[in-house]
Amino acid sequence: MRYFKYALILTTAALLSFKLFAQQEMMDHSHMPIAVPNDTPIPALSLKLLKDSMSGYNLILDTQNYDLSVPPEGAMNMQQMMSVTTNDDTGFLQGHAHLYINGIKIQRIYGQALHLPANLFKSGINTVSVTLNNHGHMYWTVQGKKIVATLYVNDQSKEFITYRFESFPSKVENTH
Repeated sequence: MRYFKYALILTTAALLSFKLFAQQEMMDHSHMPIAVPNDTPIPALSLKLLKDSMSGYNLILDTQNYDLSVPPEGAMNMQQMMSVTTNDDTGFLQGHAHLYINGIKIQRIYGQALHLPANLFKSGINTVSVTLNNHGHMYWTVQGKKIVATLYVNDQSKEFITYRFESFPSKVENTH
C-alpha cells in the first residue's frame, strides 16, 4: 500500500509537471510562424543603420504593406493575440517588429526609427536583425519564409555594412 501511495504521488507530480510544461509551451508563441493570408498584401522590410553623431547608431526600418503599431489598448485574449489583425483602411497587416543584435532579442519596435546604444555592440562584426511579428509575437511568413532583414556591420572596417540580407526587401533602393 505504501508503494502504491508513492507511485500515485510520483505519477501525479509527473502529470502536473507535464501539464505546466505544456501550458508554458502553448504560451511561448514567440517563436512560432504565422502565415500572411493570401488575400493580404505581402509586407516588405529593409533596414538602414547609421552611426549617430553623438553615440551609438540609428536604425531605420523601411516597411511597405505593413502597419507598425502598438497592441490595442486593454487586455487581449490568447485567440486575439494569435490571430491576424489588419488596418481597416489600408488592408495591411498590423503588428510590431522584434530587434535582435548578435542573436539576442533586445526589444520590440513600434515605429520606423530607434536609437541603439553603442554598448549593445561588440568591437568588430555584429549582426542586426529585425523580424515582423503579430501582436502575439509570432513571426510573419510568406510561403514558409520568415519576413526578416539582417545587416552585418563591422565598426573596424572602412565599409561599415559588410552584408545585407532581406527576405522580402522594400522597393526603396538601399544606398548603404
